[in-house]
Amino acid sequence: MSPNANNFYVKYMMPLIGGKIEKIIVEPTEWDGTYMGIIVRKGKKTYEVVAQADEEGNGAGFLAVNDVTDKIAKKPLDKTPVTE
Repeated sequence: MSPNANNFYVKYMMPLIGGKIEKIIVEPTEWDGTYMGIIVRKGKKTYEVVAQADEEGNGAGFLAVNDVTDKIAKKPLDKTPVTE
């Protein structure tokens, strides 16, 4: 992935930093899939984070939830600035 693509995704997800997960969404869909995600609240804003097959939402996707406790404890947080 190019640095520009990385920066796009970092900026896209940045509003979630510091937010609180308020709710888990798990609902069946009309195409035999499962619509799943989370509701994140940060200040007066509320975000719906959803696992999708693609950007248009053409089907359910997979949301990986990985325990990285040991990895984070062993290395400092990445403080690389996001650039244009």
